[in-house]
Amino acid sequence: MRYAFRHHNLASAAAVCLAALSLVASTSLAAQGVRADTLDVLITGGRVYDGSGSAPREGAVGIRADRIVFVGAVPANVVARQRIDARGHIVTPGFIDPHTHAYEGLPRLNEERRRNLSSLMQGITTVVLGADGRGPLEVKQVLDSAQRLGLGTNTYALTGFGTVRSRVMGNSSAPATPEQIAAMRALITKAMQEGAYGVGSGLFYVPQTYANTEEVLAVVSAAKPFGGVYDTHQRDESSYSIGLFASTREAIRIGCESGLITNIGHIKTLGVDMWGKADSVLAIMREARARGCTVVADQYPWTASGTGLSAALMPRWAQAGGRDSLRLRAADSAQRERMLADMRENLRRRGGDSTLLLIDGNKDATPYIGKTLKQVAADAGRPAVETALDLVLRGIDMGVASFNMTEADIETFMRDPNVMTSSDGSDGHPRLFATYPRKIRRYVLEKPVISMERMVQSASGQVAATYGLTDRGVLRAGAFADVLVFNPQDVREEATYTEPRKLAAGMRWVFVNGVAAVADGAATNALAGKTLRK
Repeated sequence: MRYAFRHHNLASAAAVCLAALSLVASTSLAAQGVRADTLDVLITGGRVYDGSGSAPREGAVGIRADRIVFVGAVPANVVARQRIDARGHIVTPGFIDPHTHAYEGLPRLNEERRRNLSSLMQGITTVVLGADGRGPLEVKQVLDSAQRLGLGTNTYALTGFGTVRSRVMGNSSAPATPEQIAAMRALITKAMQEGAYGVGSGLFYVPQTYANTEEVLAVVSAAKPFGGVYDTHQRDESSYSIGLFASTREAIRIGCESGLITNIGHIKTLGVDMWGKADSVLAIMREARARGCTVVADQYPWTASGTGLSAALMPRWAQAGGRDSLRLRAADSAQRERMLADMRENLRRRGGDSTLLLIDGNKDATPYIGKTLKQVAADAGRPAVETALDLVLRGIDMGVASFNMTEADIETFMRDPNVMTSSDGSDGHPRLFATYPRKIRRYVLEKPVISMERMVQSASGQVAATYGLTDRGVLRAGAFADVLVFNPQDVREEATYTEPRKLAAGMRWVFVNGVAAVADGAATNALAGKTLRK
């Protein structure tokens, strides 16, 4: 990725702003009787990966308040309140997670969730809010409330196509009328005016899946005057409906014709029908770039995806209108048989009943957690799809880890320079707690598939550049002091599919806006995160 300003006037303006910030800071320090060369934190002796993808270099990082003052040689006469000896460690920008559910539900989350240790202990200092089209409509209200309550990590918002469609049309499977499209466009416009960085969608999910391409394009294009990113859990990552290739082209068309960057969230080839076709997906993306579209993707390094039992197996036609409508259809023998036939085919796509691990749910789901659908069906003495349908109809629609990807495809996507790192973190799946350490250990140190500088870039500077997160994701003078210090050999995932909530290990220091959220390997419980606005 390139990080230089595209136009000279922007570069000049940036230089003027940085000079003004420096003058203000120096004047303020002098007024307090503090030397202008005083630092809050001085990190020395580490190998510095600056987030650009360039080779590491030996150097120091100086932090004052919430900004980085310098990277490189230590200036003469510098005084530091705290010195960190980083010999044997690397120093990187804080990681930015562009597709996660860690903050889904803000600002109603309790303090433990807002502290976001699952992210911090992986080195993640900034997370998206609004993956899969579930982003807020009242962006300003949500971010203002969250900032007052306090956040452990920074966050930035995408407004949600799913949210606006549900507000205007409920769970309807009908096509949107011109009036409804106008109402949805108005909600998108308002959210963008309030600081959203783009629009998210989850066209795989009900009710978003009921919108055809033209409807989605008509609504999402309301963001065009503002710019930003169209981030999507695309309509089909397998062979469920239109197929992976057509779905990828649809996603690119929506983003490109809306004037937005297209980000294909958690890119994958899901299920036996698609295995070995990662190269073909990347080729579609390259063709789009050749036409002038800006297309990127993000990815998590796990062979199991995470979703709901109904999302994995239930046909979308059966879910139209909500759960009461589903029950009525299931009570009709002809519709029930059609439903079960579709579910059997969906189960085949995912590799069979032994590949679905039940991982999360309400209290009624407790007896099933940690078992495969095959085991639950055997206990019930019924076929797998009938067991799954019975659970859904009883309101026990739990989360599943679906083992449906191959290592070869994961590695193919990972090597592509336009694929970023994300977690798609969600309850019950270890990726919420362990994605970034897993990628460092397994795919950088052990295999290896990519270099450390590429890993850092894909998790920091590249994400910031894609989303326009100003002064984030890089180590340079003037950038925000989201900084990591760690020994890669100490970094490891602790969470597993059976114990998914174990915190990762190995991050020695994690600074969020210059405040230590992790100090000498231990969480400080600081709430130093900021809500970011476009």
